[in-house]
Amino acid sequence: MLRGRKVVLREFRKEDAGRIQEWIGNENITKYLGFLMFPQTLEETEAYVERQLHKERVPSSGEFVIALADDPQLQYIGAVGLHKIDWRNRNCELGIVIGREDLLGQGIGAEAIDLVLDFAFGFLNMHKVNLTVFEYNERAHHCYLKCGFKDEGRVRQQRYYDGRYWDMIFMGITRDEHVGLRNTRAPGEGEA
Repeated sequence: MLRGRKVVLREFRKEDAGRIQEWIGNENITKYLGFLMFPQTLEETEAYVERQLHKERVPSSGEFVIALADDPQLQYIGAVGLHKIDWRNRNCELGIVIGREDLLGQGIGAEAIDLVLDFAFGFLNMHKVNLTVFEYNERAHHCYLKCGFKDEGRVRQQRYYDGRYWDMIFMGITRDEHVGLRNTRAPGEGEA
């Protein structure tokens, strides 16, 4: 478990499938994901959770459940993961979802990202973490910038959404950038 002020990152549990089902068909959540999300049956979601419970020994990806630190049951509110882990070149991609609309914009995602970056750079010995975000996801783009990610480029008109085409922005952060940002922050700063 990774513990922050507002959130805890923990392992998946079988009972998380029901919480995932609560948001999986909500376009206000899924429109921001980097991949197309189709509605899932409970059985499909349970199979996804089961795969999380039985990951390979040297994984190419891994995910944590995000739970509120003040929740005694540590119930699922979202997930943050490291994907496409390249052990040779020491880089990976970050993905995150907060599945409850009432918790968006409260700094929960920023703290979860900070915790998973500490894990990626400190425990997994990654050199760089990358991500992509669509330009209409302004809240996430701002959050990533606040967490120290830098814009590195974009693919123009990559996603059609809400009647128009939008760019996909590539972002990244290195170990040195993350450590430097951590060393310049006052305690609690950066957790908006």
